[in-house]
Amino acid sequence: MRASDRSAIAVTISVMLACFTVIPLTSDGSFIALSWVLIIAIGATSLGLRRIRLTNSAVLSAQIAILLCYSLGLSLTLSSATSDLTTRWFEHYPSLWAQGIEHMRTQASPMEPDDGVKLIFVTVIGIIMIMTDLLVSGIGRPAWAIAPPATLFLVPALGLGTDTGVISFCCIAVGYLAILVAEGLNSTARWTRGLSRDSAEGFGTAMPVVWRAAGYLAVPAIIATIVLGFALPTLSLPGFGFGNGPGGSGPLQLTDPTLDLRRNLNQPEDRDVIQYQTTGPGGVYLRLASLPQLSANGWSNVQIRLNNGQDLPAIPGLSSEPDERRTTTIRVLDFGSQYLPLPYAPRTFDAPGDWRHDANSLIVISAGQRVQDMRRLAYTVESVDTDPDSSDLNNAVAGTPADAAVTAVTPPDLPDSLIQLANRITADADTPAAKAAAIQAYLRSSQFTYSTEPLPGSGYEALQNFLLRDRRGYCEQFASAMAMMARVVGIPSRVSVGFLPGEQDQDGWRVSIRDMHAWPELYFANYGWVRFEPTPASVTGSAPAWTIQTEDSAGSDPSADASSEPTAGEESPGAVPSTGPTEQPTDLGQGAGVAWGRTLITAGIALVVLAILAAPATIRVRRRSGRLNGSGPAEEQVEAAWAEIRDTVVDYGGSWPEGSPRAIGREVADRLDAEDSESMSRVATLVERSRYARSFDHGGAMSELPMMTSEIRRGVAAPAGWRYKLMAALLPRSLFRRKQKARPK
Repeated sequence: MRASDRSAIAVTISVMLACFTVIPLTSDGSFIALSWVLIIAIGATSLGLRRIRLTNSAVLSAQIAILLCYSLGLSLTLSSATSDLTTRWFEHYPSLWAQGIEHMRTQASPMEPDDGVKLIFVTVIGIIMIMTDLLVSGIGRPAWAIAPPATLFLVPALGLGTDTGVISFCCIAVGYLAILVAEGLNSTARWTRGLSRDSAEGFGTAMPVVWRAAGYLAVPAIIATIVLGFALPTLSLPGFGFGNGPGGSGPLQLTDPTLDLRRNLNQPEDRDVIQYQTTGPGGVYLRLASLPQLSANGWSNVQIRLNNGQDLPAIPGLSSEPDERRTTTIRVLDFGSQYLPLPYAPRTFDAPGDWRHDANSLIVISAGQRVQDMRRLAYTVESVDTDPDSSDLNNAVAGTPADAAVTAVTPPDLPDSLIQLANRITADADTPAAKAAAIQAYLRSSQFTYSTEPLPGSGYEALQNFLLRDRRGYCEQFASAMAMMARVVGIPSRVSVGFLPGEQDQDGWRVSIRDMHAWPELYFANYGWVRFEPTPASVTGSAPAWTIQTEDSAGSDPSADASSEPTAGEESPGAVPSTGPTEQPTDLGQGAGVAWGRTLITAGIALVVLAILAAPATIRVRRRSGRLNGSGPAEEQVEAAWAEIRDTVVDYGGSWPEGSPRAIGREVADRLDAEDSESMSRVATLVERSRYARSFDHGGAMSELPMMTSEIRRGVAAPAGWRYKLMAALLPRSLFRRKQKARPK
């Protein structure tokens, strides 16, 4: 088997194994088989074309052509919600990419099946295959081959926020080991110095050496995998209970529960996920998590420290805890979560398993620190209702929570348009509670429409689109907008995610997957965190009584009951005139997503093209700097300088002469001016001495060798035209010239 064959096979195996690392991102594993077909096709192309000794540029061009044809052909076989049979291929292809990008932006992992995501995954894996093959077989840098497959591992490892598992790491390690073993076998085939031709044939006698070297690599890799599995937050070893840093109980970065909101609200079939019975009046909101941090990326979690025990600490900010407790018995039917659904404010709970709690938010989290299947989980919660009286709340001031450094901070980069809107809405309100009520009434007015359709933008951009332009969104947008505006007017706030109370069923309540919900919580002195409800009454019903300011307490009646909702063309009592355009912007929905996706695709393709174009020049510059850095034995420095002169001649369109170093030096020197010709002769003499003299006496010339080589390079380039100089810089021919076998001396 030829060296190029072994390299191509090893690269193919490596990238095929790397595909498994992407599985945690999607519930649709069909991309694996489609990717393997493409990987094998690209690998076979590399093997076949290098067997007939085509240049690297020809092999790379063929691989890119295969990738483009396969990706385009795959897009034509996939159905798309954004196109029909009459859609032309050049419109269908970018729309499918845009569909996949939007799906990845709005879905939590593992994502639901999507044709656009499948196309993106397969195409990106094909690019990884081409890059890995170029590094190993193209430019002969197998040690760098870890980089492209590792990017597939890093995407879920860094992006999921949960453990990816040791198997993913092992897939990358085993694939890299295969490449190193192939390189070791290729190296043994070149170990012919000092051997007769017969003894140098093949590499069978060197197999023990190669496999011993592989063992030296494999054992440290396995040990490193085990150690990293305990130490890193993105790796875990099943059965050991570790995987979030030393000890597993330090500060924890939680997953983002809002990523599940839209997916659950848009489920094609509604289903019950929770049943509960409660001793208190009415149903209860079941809270999962709280998002306290506002930034340009939206609302998010922060690192928290978990505490043991099922008895929770004092309710944050509540001056007097009610004596009466509510007992709620909850049974999970079909639901998976890192968080335990609980009514606020929980005092104690009795749930099977190992659960921890956070003192600031009173959320309860699985000690395994990862999403778990909670089906058939039954548990009991004791909680108190912290419902304040409307008039009492109106007299309260905005308090200072323990985590005020996060929950009371207005980001300095918050757009002025949002700040001005919040101040305008609350201009006539005198107290913090009245300001909060005015914001809630404004959002529950007829100016806003509840919709779960995908909308463009994220973070501040999404808030601006929602509040100032299209005024369409679902509970996440309403909750985020109110919490943001509360911060602006001086009220600490956070966004909570959980479930609406659901529907009453005889003596209990049923909660469905479409009851998943987000709402804001605002902090008031002596009352702590108080729930508000800005999402329209068509979804949530009446707003909480304490959030509605009466004429006696606030001079207005922004009632949020469905019966008191403002009619079309009429503003709610607490609302202020719109600050945005009255007409609806065009093409902000799906069309904007497609346009944004096409822009991103175009930018991505441009970056890939620029990277490909810059790769030869970058590799050539690094090779030159490595040759002329003045390190290593004198003989190696001389050979490196000689190789650099040879490649320079080839880069500028010349041919490298044959013969002894002195003959080659004489012929090249004839093409140069007098000063550069002398430098060429001196370098040729050094090469001759280093190769044939009993002892190499360079006479102190090594310190001048890099300078002489640079002078020769400038002399070779001087007479070349601008086209040759441009090609030598951007596409140096020396990188793609066919390597010749060493001739026996």
